[in-house]
Amino acid sequence: MAESNAVIFDMDGVLVDNFRYHLMAWEKFCARHNKSITADDFRENVFGGSNTDHLNYIFKKELPAAKIAVYAAEKELIYRYLYRDNVQPLPGLKDLLHDLKASGVPMAIATSAERANVDFILAETGIQEFFTAIADASMVSRGKPDPEVFLKAASMLDAAPADCLVFEDTLKGIDAALHAKMKVIGVATTHHKAELTEAHKVISDFTEIDVNTIMELFK
Repeated sequence: MAESNAVIFDMDGVLVDNFRYHLMAWEKFCARHNKSITADDFRENVFGGSNTDHLNYIFKKELPAAKIAVYAAEKELIYRYLYRDNVQPLPGLKDLLHDLKASGVPMAIATSAERANVDFILAETGIQEFFTAIADASMVSRGKPDPEVFLKAASMLDAAPADCLVFEDTLKGIDAALHAKMKVIGVATTHHKAELTEAHKVISDFTEIDVNTIMELFK
C-alpha cells in the first residue's frame, strides 16, 4: 500500500458490535427520565451521532451544555456497566489490524463517542497499540453526518482525505465519510447489508476483508 494511504475506523458497531448495549443503556436512561425510545427509532435517528444530538432528540428540545454533560455521563456509566463483561472485538478485526500495521499503514479511530468510552473499549479489547491517532467527540463541534471527525482524524495522521479509507456501520457515518471525500467500507452490524448501498464495499465483519482488497479500493 502506498505510504500516504491511511485507514480510519469508527468505533461503535465497527471495532465492537455493541448496538444492543447502547440501546439498553438509553432505554434505562429514558425510563429514569420519563422518556421512551424504540429500537428502530434509535437505529435510524440516534445511533452514530453525538450525545448532544441524541439527548436533544430524546428530549425534543435543545438542552444546555451543562445538562447535556450530566445526562451523557449518566448514560455512559450505565452503558459501560452493562457492557463490561461482554466486550469482544468484531471477528477478524485483530488479524486485519496486525496485517495493516505490518504493511506500514497508519490507523486512526474517528468516533462520536466520549473519550471515556474509547478508553474503555481499547482497554477491554487490548488493541490500543494499533492506533496512532484518536478523534473523539470532545475534538469536534459537529456530529456525523458532518465529516468533521473524519477530517480531524486524517489531519492527525497527516493524510489527505482522498488517501483515507473508512470503516463505518451507520448511515450517518457513511454519509460523513463520503462528504469527507474518503473511500468507505460499510460494516453490517447496525444495519443490514442492503441498507449500506452508498458504501464502496460492504462486509459483515473483518473476516471478509484483507489488506489486498483495501489496496484495490485505493486504485
